[in-house]
Amino acid sequence: MTKTFLNLFDAAWFFVERSDAPAHFGPLTILSPPEEAPSTYVRDLVAQWRKNETFAPPFNSVLRNRPIPCWDSVPDGDIDLDYHLRHIALPSPGGERELGELVSHLHSLPLDRRRPLWECHVIEGLERGRFAIYLKFHHGQLDGVATARLIGRVFTTDPDARGMLPPWSAGIRGNAPARQPIATETAATAVSAWGRLGAVGRLCRAVGSTAVAVRALADMAVAVHKDRTGDLTRPFRSATTLFNHRICNQRRFATQHCELARFKRVAKAGNVTINDVFLTAFGGALQRYLGELDAVPDGPIVGQIPVNLRELNSASMGNALGFVFARLHTDIADPVLRLRAVHRATLAAKGFHQALPPSAVMPFTMLLSGPQMALLLLGLGGFGRPAANLVISNVPGPAEQLYFDGAPVEEIYGPSVLFHGQALNVTMSSYAGKAVISFTACSRSLPHVQRLAVYTGEALEEVEQALGIEPSPGSVVPDEAST
Repeated sequence: MTKTFLNLFDAAWFFVERSDAPAHFGPLTILSPPEEAPSTYVRDLVAQWRKNETFAPPFNSVLRNRPIPCWDSVPDGDIDLDYHLRHIALPSPGGERELGELVSHLHSLPLDRRRPLWECHVIEGLERGRFAIYLKFHHGQLDGVATARLIGRVFTTDPDARGMLPPWSAGIRGNAPARQPIATETAATAVSAWGRLGAVGRLCRAVGSTAVAVRALADMAVAVHKDRTGDLTRPFRSATTLFNHRICNQRRFATQHCELARFKRVAKAGNVTINDVFLTAFGGALQRYLGELDAVPDGPIVGQIPVNLRELNSASMGNALGFVFARLHTDIADPVLRLRAVHRATLAAKGFHQALPPSAVMPFTMLLSGPQMALLLLGLGGFGRPAANLVISNVPGPAEQLYFDGAPVEEIYGPSVLFHGQALNVTMSSYAGKAVISFTACSRSLPHVQRLAVYTGEALEEVEQALGIEPSPGSVVPDEAST
């Protein structure tokens, strides 16, 4: 067996995990059978998959905690495929609401640490003959970008391809020839160079990088103190909302999707980024949602925004994430003014990361997130002021239409991770010209989370109208995934 030791950031996901706050996430992929497919297509597909008991990384890795957390690759014969692969059917025809309720239940159940940390649920019975594949991974093994790239390798852009490998056999090898990674100077590049240094070199580099990160953190604290515009913030500067307390082990999952071109048009008209538009639309939805519940906080609402630090086309496992903290300016009713304020806030937040040398980004992230992780480790999450109100992320997905054995992939969603003190996670991902948004919430903390999904689509329309952009007919599709 091959051992791979976890770095501190990956290991932290396991240390902070609790039975009522499991640290796993999606993706949820919805497909349509090929046009020529028989009525038994999904059943035949599952039967074909069950015959393939060859497991590629990360599907063949088991967590070992002693004496140091590490991954052990286990032989194929020691992995029970009948446990990891589940075939489920909704009462036909199952709508988005029924699928959302099922995924909410499945997402509430933790992964078994005694086994490789993944599950694959094939769900048939959706309306129009569609079916879904819900994969569960642990965040200590993969982050969102790594998972999006894994999905890109599991599927293919060839609609005529047949006999493809199931996800656990494709793994990091993929169903198509791998592209060569493009070298970019990022924090991941610095990490890969780490092993080429001698012990003295690694120690000197670690000390130097940490010193730079400490200075940057001190500079941030001073800048936040002096800031009078409200553009810059840091952890533990947000108000406490109804979703910043202790959470239960039950989840709600809701979805929304529309054309990605709409976000691009607004971004171009406002001279901002797509992510700024997403944050602005969600901020407007959250403002309306909290207002209806008479739960608007007195202070600012702050989003914790993951930043990808992974090299382009990298097939590595683990986490390569940084975090920035930005105000969502939910107190600004005018959508255009809110868009401009959010743009300034994200620029100010990213400025500190962009000014750092690549080797200092990860130490800076660890220092910035350290107090929050410490509270979670001590079981104190959800008491007192939160580090941020929610995690909100934008993960670029495959730009081309994907297929599996001729079945076109329609949408890819991302049920995600919650913590004590953060009972809401919102993830937007792009796929084949669509923007798909996933809302994961604690069932006790947020009533009727589907309203947030509907309101986000309507808030995007408000931004478009304020900028004089005509939305495409029928381009917003609120999915009745959950209540």
